[in-house]
Amino acid sequence: MTMSPLYGWGLWGTCLQEIEQKEVDLVSVKTHVEIRGFVAQVSSSLTYLNNYKDPLQVRYKVPVDEGAAVYKFEAHLDGRTITAHCMEKKAAEKVYKDAVKAGQTAVLAREDSNSSDVLNLLLGNLPPGTQAELKLSLVMELKVQTDGGVSFVLPTFLKPRYSPANSPANSFHDTEEIAKGQNIMFVRKQYAYEVKARVVGAHRIAQITSHSELLSVDISEDALSAEVSQCRSSNYDRDWTMLIYYADPYKTHVLRETGDRSGVGLMKDDLLMVNLFPEVPASSFSNKNEVIFVVDRSGSMQGETMQSARATLLLFLKSLPVGCFFNIVSFGSSFSFLFPSGSEMYNEETLAKASALQQNMQADMGGTEIFQPFKAIYSQPPKAGYARQILLISDGSVWNVDQMTELVSRHAHESRVFAVGIGHGASTSLIRGVARAGKGRSEMVFQQDKIQHKVMGLVTSMLQDSVHNVRVSCEVEPTSRVRLVPKVPPIIFGGQHLILYARIPADTVVKSVNIQGSLSSKDLNFVVKDSDIKVVHDEEMSLHRLAARAQINQWQVDQEEDISDDMISLSLATGVISRLTALVGVDHEGNAVAREEKQDCMPHMMMKSRRCGGARLRPMFGSQPKSALFGCSQPESAQAYQACRGSSKVSSDSVQEDVLCSTEVSADSAAPSPADGDPLMAIVSKQRFDGSWLLEDVAELCGVACAVLGERNPAKTEAAWATALALALLEKRHAEARDQWSLLATKARAFLSGCQEDAQALAEAARALLEARP
Repeated sequence: MTMSPLYGWGLWGTCLQEIEQKEVDLVSVKTHVEIRGFVAQVSSSLTYLNNYKDPLQVRYKVPVDEGAAVYKFEAHLDGRTITAHCMEKKAAEKVYKDAVKAGQTAVLAREDSNSSDVLNLLLGNLPPGTQAELKLSLVMELKVQTDGGVSFVLPTFLKPRYSPANSPANSFHDTEEIAKGQNIMFVRKQYAYEVKARVVGAHRIAQITSHSELLSVDISEDALSAEVSQCRSSNYDRDWTMLIYYADPYKTHVLRETGDRSGVGLMKDDLLMVNLFPEVPASSFSNKNEVIFVVDRSGSMQGETMQSARATLLLFLKSLPVGCFFNIVSFGSSFSFLFPSGSEMYNEETLAKASALQQNMQADMGGTEIFQPFKAIYSQPPKAGYARQILLISDGSVWNVDQMTELVSRHAHESRVFAVGIGHGASTSLIRGVARAGKGRSEMVFQQDKIQHKVMGLVTSMLQDSVHNVRVSCEVEPTSRVRLVPKVPPIIFGGQHLILYARIPADTVVKSVNIQGSLSSKDLNFVVKDSDIKVVHDEEMSLHRLAARAQINQWQVDQEEDISDDMISLSLATGVISRLTALVGVDHEGNAVAREEKQDCMPHMMMKSRRCGGARLRPMFGSQPKSALFGCSQPESAQAYQACRGSSKVSSDSVQEDVLCSTEVSADSAAPSPADGDPLMAIVSKQRFDGSWLLEDVAELCGVACAVLGERNPAKTEAAWATALALALLEKRHAEARDQWSLLATKARAFLSGCQEDAQALAEAARALLEARP
């Protein structure tokens, strides 16, 4: 992958006439994490040093999880502390601008205008010879994954993102005017990077591990707490991840956090956080679905990612129920439909066409124009009598997030959207945003071997009938008003971690929480008892701030009119920033710095773009030292870059996601079919559309002569015997991957049932035959 060598945490200023590059020392990045159950409190400290004779006007970008509630920003320098306060965004920018103009040191933190998972943080007038420690505090909710682990991801890696031509993301939303006479600074030296974590709470800890870091884990004797640290310095080319496995992760867990009696609005009430794992009947799966698989085939998906996507598509195709409609959409700089005229019935012929596409699918389609394929999907009406489900697989490296979520939200009444984000640095704002807007579910995948696992979990949710008419009620004494936060009832998926928040008056006792809904003709009722509720006191008011962030995210999806005042009021009351607010602080105690007129700084700083055609190329934010690059090269020439992308543009906030010309041979251009070398995919690939297998195929898979298997056939038909053998083979060799093949096994059993066979007797005969062989 070719990109700028600057990733993650970044710091720079600007120059109007030319780009004058200077190095600035990032001394260290230290992060402390405290995890209590399903909540993570994160405090990150970045220490910078100005080695120059002049004050610096600097800013940096920080990747954050889109669901994180950012509520505190401080700067420590020369024994003084600058504490930022939450204000309406324009007012905060004016405070910052006036302070910098007066020579005062100031800080400003605000969401990037194009994506809520990127923060723009500014430090104005960093005095010469001064070391500044910048502290950022946020809180995140954690969910139980499909394998039972609670995943914590600290975003430290921000990939370059692609911005389509004519996208709103191409405009300079955050720029009032160009600042003059400032230095541009890059962090290129090695620096200390340290993460320490503490896990505490009521859950007994079974294991703590990581697929990205080598950890030192010390679990207490009672297994109720653990101290976690790194055994070595972290790499800079990926997010920092940790998986916590509790002994009882699926137990209902409810916390009641006391409010601030002197506070206002949400902060004054107590806050209830309910963690529930609702189960729905197995019979709730429907074949009345139109399923559209949308796969990112841009250049950044090449290599193992594309191979995993192909394998996932194969599992997806084999798991579709007979009687549904389906289509496959490939996209990059352009897009194409497998069936241009619309989704077609799932049968032997259409499966063959889809399988041919799957076997030859490559990451060879250029950029990431994600908006147009979705627009084309929505231009075709859903199949009458069928529920349309859209499943997106992408590495999520785009800036036009708002444009996408608005489009998906407009069509949520007729189409559900599910999404998988692949790899480190994928945009959580895009992946989770479109799933939230589309009333679906999302997953983030960091290990290639987990893609099939998580995608098939999403397919299971897709094929379930929707739980509708969801209602949440609380029984409290004395009788009082209890309000959901956000007010929209939650979306329920069977077996998935459901988190909801509610405001509870301080002087009440909660007796129970009831969550009700309807599934087909059946009523569902989930009850939380008072014995499940634990009262907690937290000075940081973590649950209150998470509820505020959930409400802010919902408002941004709903696109309601006249919610600006409500969003600003909630943000100011809780300190949680939104797109309409910012954190700003001014050093009133320090001496004003001496500044020449040419160094005047504006709150929105922009560097002069280097132009080539329609593209804008900007140095990438970050601090990736050259020594830590994994084969990444410098960006290609602007001319070559523009030739690769045609009329597409690069966002003013970043370079594009990667630089791949259409004439290049991608790393996986000659990649084999996912079935080659993968025993599980070999079995899956041989299944027919109706759920059956052919005996000659099973004989090859088992390594037994077809005639021998035929002689042992107790079934009425050869196809039934072959199918029973294939199921037994899956059980024997791939039991640990059951979640990946469970849906296609369900289809296979339905086939056996239709053959009027004794499925149990066939299964026992098949197992006996396989057990008798090595």
